[in-house]
Amino acid sequence: MEGSLSFLEQVCMLSFVECGHRVVLFHYGQVENVPSGIELVSANEIHEPDQFIMNNQFKTPVPQSDIFRLHLMKKTDFLWCDTDVLAISPIPWADHIFGYFNRDTICNAVMRLPSDSPTLNAYSEYCQDPYPIRPWVEGEERAELERQKRAGALPHASDQEHSVYGPGVMTWFLRHYDELKHASPIPVFYPLPFRRAGQANDIHVREFRNAYIKEETLAVHLWGRRMRWWIANGIKRHSFLDRRLRNLGIRPGDAPLPNHGRRGPTPISFPPNLPSLHATTEEIRDATGGVMSVALLSDREDYLKAAQADLDAIKADNLYGVNTLPRDGFLRGWDHYGSDQARLNALGLSLYNFADNYRYLPDLRAPTTFSEKLLVMKLFGEIPDTLIADRNKGPANVSERLTFPDPVWQSPSPNLPDTLDVEPGLYWLRGTISQAQKLALSFPLDDAQRDDAHKYLAAWHKTKTSEGFWTGEWWRVTGQPRYFIEEDLAAGDRQTGEWQFWVIAGRVQLVQVDRDRGRGRIQMLHDREYNYVADELFFQTSSTVEPRPERFDEMVGIAETLGQNLEFARISLFLVRDRICLRDITLSPISGKLKIRSDTLDQRLGRTWTGTRLFPG
Repeated sequence: MEGSLSFLEQVCMLSFVECGHRVVLFHYGQVENVPSGIELVSANEIHEPDQFIMNNQFKTPVPQSDIFRLHLMKKTDFLWCDTDVLAISPIPWADHIFGYFNRDTICNAVMRLPSDSPTLNAYSEYCQDPYPIRPWVEGEERAELERQKRAGALPHASDQEHSVYGPGVMTWFLRHYDELKHASPIPVFYPLPFRRAGQANDIHVREFRNAYIKEETLAVHLWGRRMRWWIANGIKRHSFLDRRLRNLGIRPGDAPLPNHGRRGPTPISFPPNLPSLHATTEEIRDATGGVMSVALLSDREDYLKAAQADLDAIKADNLYGVNTLPRDGFLRGWDHYGSDQARLNALGLSLYNFADNYRYLPDLRAPTTFSEKLLVMKLFGEIPDTLIADRNKGPANVSERLTFPDPVWQSPSPNLPDTLDVEPGLYWLRGTISQAQKLALSFPLDDAQRDDAHKYLAAWHKTKTSEGFWTGEWWRVTGQPRYFIEEDLAAGDRQTGEWQFWVIAGRVQLVQVDRDRGRGRIQMLHDREYNYVADELFFQTSSTVEPRPERFDEMVGIAETLGQNLEFARISLFLVRDRICLRDITLSPISGKLKIRSDTLDQRLGRTWTGTRLFPG
């Protein structure tokens, strides 16, 4: 649906890539932590519902997922697999692919039916009913349920069983239409029983394989909800899961399990008397070019109403220069979106992302923290059009002191030329739409690398989930996507340090140093003089800091020069021998979607953001 993938989903998806399968992840909302090699496709291309059917007891989208996979069967020849299914061997293609998970019942976690399957047709028709009555119910019991349905007394699917459209119903239709004969036995896809799910982490991998992995086993369903609970306290060394994570190069600390506690996240408190929307969800969807779905927007209606209230007040009070044009040579999100519907979507989704992290709605009319002001900057801040055109170029007065990455190829087309006149060495293939569009290359390219590059370029080019609509990073989507290959300035010096300078209102206020030396992700913070700051940013800190770089003062000056005329920028610099090199100019760290761990740091940085066009006093 949306959110950040954990290591559990990552290891499962990459296990299919390892087996040689093409893997597509369908999604309705924005997803993070997607491993390389996984294609992203908007689920709206398969099925765009008017409303998501969520199970109200467990607060999960299982009913919607059960519906979606049937639409997938109708429209494609894909094999559906849940993201908690781990591949052991390649799954041979067949018209019918499904299997028993106990003696009597088929599970739909691994599923393929041909488009002309009578089971698929009847099963799909059943799932179109939001007030379903199980197909095996007959006689007086069915008559009574039909009467309740006509009277409006039958519970909606969201208030019925968790598996209202799931395995039991699928099994009944398969049996009724004589397609159950195609089922695989339990060991093929479901060798690990639900009640023993924890043994994937509790016992040695050798013992696990002897107990559960049979000659015919193709995959292991890990029973995600139960497994997440079982591994919440960590992965045990030499377990089956530990071995698979290590073999696939996945670090659990880089993609942790969500931790909302047993009672779930704190509910968001919305202001009373929110205004009605000035546009329908269909009009808002159309303003995004179809990137957003009506169902997702409906699910965010309270956030859209809160955004409507903020926009009405900001326009009425002429805050942030909203009723005037930006300066010559500058662009602004407010003008980029161009319509009230698109602005409403951008702000509503930004409010949702903020509240999802901080568990409260920001005060956009009188912001005080850095995080609140960053959200304002996204929509109303002026950004030089030269920076948007090329974020790897800076003012002329730093060109002699700073080394920029040198593009050796760039194009709006996602196709590499047959020949590239490039010196041997290490390079990066990048795209402009997302920071995640990045692939290491080594020239001269061999056939495997060229195939990988084309695969990644094709996947990047067709994605519709641009940051401009999901996160408000409109500056990434002001023009057509571009792709380029640039030299790796750190080639041959893989231990090169990197310093990220937070330039707020023209002055360095924080220096971020990220390290990962077998301790999990660590972020050390320093002030402008490189004194250690004990606060935590997005990840845990450590008092074992990196030495002050020899040219630190010069780097501070360069960062402040690059950050001139900007409300805020994070300037990433690194040293290679006698060169100061630019890695990146980031206007919204981690897209503004991670919570700053230290409230005092958030407030302190907010107080330094003053004396600018947005926040003059």
